[in-house]
Amino acid sequence: MKTVDIKSKVTFFVVLLMFATSCDFLELESPNDLDADTFFKDAESAESALIGLYSSLQNRSYYGADYVLINEPLSGISVTGGFDNINIDELGFQAVTPSNIIVEEMWYSIYNTIANANRLIEGLDKIDDPSFDSDRRDEIEGQARTIRAMAHFDLLRYFGEHWNTASAFGVPIVQTVQKIGDVEARSSVAESYTFILDELTDALELVNQDDRDPAFINGATVHALLARVYLYKREYANAITHANAVIADGFNLLAAADYAKVFTNRQTSESIFELAFDAQNRSRFNSQTYSRPAALNTEVNFLAAKTLSDFFSDRAGDVRAGLVDFDPSNNDTSIQPNGRTQKYRGESSEDSPAYIIRLAEMYLILAEAKGRVTGLADLNALRIQRGLAALTAGDVPTDDAYRMAILDEIKAEFNFEGHYFFDLARVNEIKPGGVLDLDAFRAILPIPLREITATKGVVVQNPGYAE
Repeated sequence: MKTVDIKSKVTFFVVLLMFATSCDFLELESPNDLDADTFFKDAESAESALIGLYSSLQNRSYYGADYVLINEPLSGISVTGGFDNINIDELGFQAVTPSNIIVEEMWYSIYNTIANANRLIEGLDKIDDPSFDSDRRDEIEGQARTIRAMAHFDLLRYFGEHWNTASAFGVPIVQTVQKIGDVEARSSVAESYTFILDELTDALELVNQDDRDPAFINGATVHALLARVYLYKREYANAITHANAVIADGFNLLAAADYAKVFTNRQTSESIFELAFDAQNRSRFNSQTYSRPAALNTEVNFLAAKTLSDFFSDRAGDVRAGLVDFDPSNNDTSIQPNGRTQKYRGESSEDSPAYIIRLAEMYLILAEAKGRVTGLADLNALRIQRGLAALTAGDVPTDDAYRMAILDEIKAEFNFEGHYFFDLARVNEIKPGGVLDLDAFRAILPIPLREITATKGVVVQNPGYAE
């Protein structure tokens, strides 16, 4: 990645892009509109734009914290603290409305990333620079297409009926630089998947196949995303192919005794895509989930629910329990009987990364995609590395029992990393009487009311939510 000589230009570029792209869905005209014909002149400008694209992922409403963390109260892993705030309270009550500001800001933040990707992809075609190596041009395009695909998939998981390819309720697909007044209607779920998978398939041919720096997208990143998307789409053979490609590529699960290093260290052998933050570009994970050793309930928005403590109490030896602290001596009485995750420590630096894709997910994808008979070995491969005994066929005698065992591993492995709500939705466990006992329409969030108003109803609301 050629970043050494361009970082001084990144801050200006990111600010400029935020102004230039914020109008795409808000119908506001910026005086700083970025023109691909004037900005994208040479290889250096392309490198700057790429760093700007990664920076847009760091937005606090996206992978800077909110996209990940609001998953936790929605799934019951977390309860919400903080000061009395209706937007946080709606998440905690699992009763989000179309006017929720946190959800609205997340929607626009993700589309801002998509707009940045579109500008970069379009801008690459404007560059006439003999020094711009064609392989590097392809790598940049491949990374931009991957981020564009991932962003659309992230929207689909929160706002579209992703578990049903026959549903009309996908997400608006934006793949061109928009002008004031441009509006994209919602695509169907099938159309959304087609776009996402086509983008990732094309990107796989463009990105660097040898680099394994988890801070940037490469071949392993794209294989992992393909495995994830194919699992959601229930194309299990393809999910297996891509998950196996990642596992065979030099990544390794840490020993049980070293598990905490996934979060105390950086870019371990388990990290496939880890979005980095630093003192100048801080994430909000720590302030949202831990704050400081003597924090009060009012200071922490996302607390570990007591039910998570109960869950781990039945899993003797599971080292993952050590990263959730319910000890009364470490938590103010205003927090008890709930606790706090330890995954995002670093109260002074606040540079906790976003763990976008980890190796453990690939094992769980294999376990689910292969099914109970042949997938149990993959499930056990993860369990053993986390301090648990292997399950036998007798422990999971039915497909339903096996499915619940996989969901339990997802809960144990990925609490506070933004997974469990999506997984419950895709296997139809968000429903009255389900694992998450809610009205079924709450398996996805409402489209922000502001978006429906701004598009004059072209973007329609999800069923069950009053406009």
